[in-house]
Formats: sequence, C-alpha cells, structure tokens
Amino acid sequence: MKPIFYLLIVVIFIIFIVLRYGRKGRRFPWYEFYSRGKREGFTFREIRFLKKIAIQNKLEKPQSIFWSTKQLDRCLRPAIRRIEADENMSEAEKLAMITKLLELRKKAEFNLPKYKKRIRDTHALMPRQKLVIRNKEYGTYLSWVIEINRRYLVISQPMGHPGWKSLNWKGHKINVYFWRVDDAGYSFESKVLEQISHEEYPLLYISHSTKLERTQKRKSVRVETNIRVKFYPVSYSNVDGVSKPYISKRGHTGKIIDLSESGCCMIAGRGMKKNDRLKLDFFITEEKRIIALGIIVGVSKTSDERVKKYHIMFIRISPIARNNILLYVYNIFGEREDLEKKKRPTIRPSTTQAVKK
Repeated sequence: MKPIFYLLIVVIFIIFIVLRYGRKGRRFPWYEFYSRGKREGFTFREIRFLKKIAIQNKLEKPQSIFWSTKQLDRCLRPAIRRIEADENMSEAEKLAMITKLLELRKKAEFNLPKYKKRIRDTHALMPRQKLVIRNKEYGTYLSWVIEINRRYLVISQPMGHPGWKSLNWKGHKINVYFWRVDDAGYSFESKVLEQISHEEYPLLYISHSTKLERTQKRKSVRVETNIRVKFYPVSYSNVDGVSKPYISKRGHTGKIIDLSESGCCMIAGRGMKKNDRLKLDFFITEEKRIIALGIIVGVSKTSDERVKKYHIMFIRISPIARNNILLYVYNIFGEREDLEKKKRPTIRPSTTQAVKK
C-alpha cells in the first residue's frame, strides 16, 4: 500500500511542478522585462505598471510589449484608461506616461520590416509610380511609370505646363524624384533615350539608374481622413523691432485628407503659397478638438483648377493634441471606425414597408 501512496505523492508533485513552471504557469521574466523597460526610458514605477498590464492581458511573452505593435495595440487601451483613472498621479505625470507609451508604439511601428525595405536601383520601381521630372530648360513636370524594361524605364510624357505635348525630350538629361509609400523619397539622374509622340499616349524611354539618393524618410504615420477644418491666415508685423503674429479673425473652410501628429494635407480653394502660416481648428472626434499652428511646406494641383492641396507641417501643437492625433492614427480606441459609422447614411424603411410591419 505504501509504494502506491508514495507514487501518488510523486505524481501529484510532478503535476504541481508542470502547472507552476510549465508553459502557462512559468515565472514572469522580470530581468528581461525590467532591463528592456529601462533601455526604453521608463522608470521602475512605470515598468511595474506595464508589468501589471502585460499580466492582465495574459501576454505569452510579456517583454514583447516593448516592441510588438500587435501586443501594444492590445495593451494600450486598458493601460491609458488605468492611467487616466489613477487618482494618485498628477495630470503632468499622466501626460508624460501616455506620451512615453505612444512614443514606444511609434518606435515599434517604424521597426516593422515594411519600413526597412529600401530600394537600390530603378529596376525595383513599380508601374503607376508617380514621378516628378525636372529639367533645367523645361522646368518641372509630372509623369507616371508605365513599364519597367530590362534596358530602360517607360514613362508617360511629362505634363503640367501649357505646350507640354510639343516638347522634344530626346537626349535631355533629367532629374527624377518620387515618393515610395511607407518608405521615403528618392531622386536620381537619368537621360531620355527615346520619345514616342505619335501614339495615343505619348511615352518616353529613360535610362535606368543604380544611384538612388534616399531623402525625406518618413518619420510619422499618416492616415487618410475626411475632416472639415477651419483655418485662419497668420501674418507678422514688426513692432519696436519685435515680430508679432496676427491671426486673421476671418476663417476659411477646408478639408483634411490625410493626417499625422507632425502635419496634414489640406484641400482648400484659397490662393495660398509655400511658407504661409495658418491656425488650424478641427475635431478628430466629437469630443477631441485640435488647434495647431502650421506652415505650408508644399502646394500641389488637383483636378479642379480652383482647388489646391496644401501640405502642412505643424510648428506648434500641444502635447495633449499630439497624443490625441496619435491615438486616432493608431486607432487605439476604434475612433476611426466610430467616425465612419456615423458618416454612413441611415437606411430607413419606406412608408409602404412601415405600414406592412
């Protein structure tokens, strides 16, 4: 009887060990978690808080909260709600903690492989890639990639100025600039090898390049939007040697078509130019209002001659507003979906259907 009793005790002990230290019950990797948290700039108090969040969300690998966009998106909503409800934290501490978490989310985003895949030569370009063509004699034009041949690139004949169809590009040296989505801007030099102007769609054959210069690497994530914005032109006057801003009391209406915490792209009909400054006032949700000072860093055309796209960089925006934009961009609280649902028209039954019911 005793051997069976001892065997039962051993089995129970083994089961306890497996449950306690097995895959689901293994000890928390406190050293890896705390050391990674310190490297990311968090205090011990903040790391303890993140540890609670990781345990609460049952992360299989708790330290992945510091680098995984998937795990961060899963944890940020409960984390921010707990921070905002904590009565022991001051408003400044809450803001600092939320800012750190969102900076961590941004860092994790730009560590994704899709942001690391740069291209080395023009053979990697894709059809329909938009190009900006610059030539000393002719000026600046727009074009699109039509085909990538082993020996040359086929692009549409550059357009954008009156008389573009009659220009002779063959033999001209050109500078080409393009923006690659989720990557950066690139530029290279090329030469027009051939011009096909007698076809329905005029084309240029240009030489390939293995010397791509990578510029303007993306530093913030932009999302497409459809947000109404009021903007007020800002002018400066010199009073006793001091430059003072004057914000126009007359506002104008535009539409923000993409947004990030560092700037936006706005469509508006008012004739503004590069380096003009604006006060922007808009809502990203019904409760969250954004007020920012921006500067126009670029102007581009649209299909409507009366309307232009204004590429705006924020030069003054509050930390709270910046955080709210980041929460919207990463859709932590599902605000973008909520906004889309509210924009959808409500389908009401017809009078006949209502009577039948």
